[in-house]
Amino acid sequence: MGGLISTMRLNNSKGKMIRVEGEQMKIVALGDSITEGYPFSPQESWVEYATRKLKIEIVNQGINGDFTQGMLERFPRDVISYNPTHVIILGGANDAYEGLPLSRVSANFSAMVEKCSHYGIIPILGLSTPSLLSSEEKFLAEYRNWLKDYANREKMVVIDFYTPFQRAIQAGGADKLYVDEVHPSIEGYRMMGETAVQRLDAIQPRGKWF
Repeated sequence: MGGLISTMRLNNSKGKMIRVEGEQMKIVALGDSITEGYPFSPQESWVEYATRKLKIEIVNQGINGDFTQGMLERFPRDVISYNPTHVIILGGANDAYEGLPLSRVSANFSAMVEKCSHYGIIPILGLSTPSLLSSEEKFLAEYRNWLKDYANREKMVVIDFYTPFQRAIQAGGADKLYVDEVHPSIEGYRMMGETAVQRLDAIQPRGKWF
């Protein structure tokens, strides 16, 4: 870890920032309360778990109650200004709670990925954990399906937080994973952290994130 700032150079032919080989990996985790670690502190979040396990720098930029529109608006301040190599984008729970249509939410995700492309940041898309509220889960399922298709088309990495939770719920383990209908328990955040670690390790061996 150690907080090294990534070095970048400008590709004049396309006007985009390009990462320089050999820089140290640095991740920003952008999201809502489920990234922040609510109702606990960021020290109990999945982000902190992954930071400790992987021994890399992951900046927690989860804000309780935020929407994907808010994540897009603060992207320059909360992501670009940190000059990360990667950003994990995990959002949509509050959009789904308010019943926002896929067209609006997908546009926000697409715009954040476009910013990543311009600044040479590698985007990693997170698939949100299940909501125990059927009305909210209906919208989250639409968002997830779109994200999977989008990531496949654009060849982006996905961290699937949904599937391990869904399997545990089907096995009767919801009470252990949630403190309410939406937010994970300490055990739930640990499961999210383990999922993130496994996916990030599968992308590249530790210490070789260039």
